Amino acid sequence: MRWFALLALLATPALADDPPMPADRFEDFVQGRTFDTHNRSGRYGVETFLPGRRAIWRDDAQCLEGTWRAEGDLICFDYDGEPLPFCWTYHSRGDYLMGWLNGDRTGDPIMLYPADEVVTCEGFFGV
Repeated sequence: MRWFALLALLATPALADDPPMPADRFEDFVQGRTFDTHNRSGRYGVETFLPGRRAIWRDDAQCLEGTWRAEGDLICFDYDGEPLPFCWTYHSRGDYLMGWLNGDRTGDPIMLYPADEVVTCEGFFGV
């Protein structure tokens, strides 16, 4: 798993040269698309971004519908049934995004790679 940390470090330009993606650019990039979400362990979820800043997140344990909003430099996801938002800064890497929870670059990043599927919660029973 060291390769992921090295790859993330090499893919991360100096902080001053890599500002978070503004909400309007994030919306243009993700709307109508689905992304596989990876961390250092590999793919752990998938999310589809719908018009109206709506999103559907699905992993092995849950399927959540919600919305996203800008909060300063953060993109915050408010999912039905979750008491707190999940907030990230996202940074363009060309054809994919790199993100940090709460904008904390001392933590491990996630990567959002384009996917072909469309996520729904219909028929989801969990694991």
